[in-house]
Amino acid sequence: MSEKRTPAELVAAYKAGPALLRAALAGLDADALQARPIAGKLSSMEVACHIVDSDQFMCDRIKRTIATEKPLLMGVESVDYVGTLRYHERDLELDLRLLEVQREQMAADLDRLPAEVWLRTAIHSENGLQTLVDIVEHAVEHLEDHVARIDEKRAALGL
Repeated sequence: MSEKRTPAELVAAYKAGPALLRAALAGLDADALQARPIAGKLSSMEVACHIVDSDQFMCDRIKRTIATEKPLLMGVESVDYVGTLRYHERDLELDLRLLEVQREQMAADLDRLPAEVWLRTAIHSENGLQTLVDIVEHAVEHLEDHVARIDEKRAALGL
């Protein structure tokens, strides 16, 4: 895990996430998106859809931490969604647009927060007590880490 970023740095990184994902996927055709060049790992398409689905519940966690008193945040195994939601049949552009709009709206809320709200806490069912800073940091790092996995797949494909 990286060193903690300030709220302003977090919001900037959070806003930049969708463009990072788009750049990682740029130029990949359907075959490359669905390829699994690294044994036992998700395809780039599955990683992208996982990022989008995960971001939806991360937005909920952020909003509940801002708006409610020490909410309980349940852990989710979103990798279980891959087969059931048939990620390889999804419209990637639709998913990317959802991520962009979702993060744009959430970042606007984060930009308006007074400093003390960033110290609000929630209880995560698996990770215990977390501040709003921790939760947003996790959302930022989750996307950045998965973009790095897409970059590894591109390299493995020779792209």
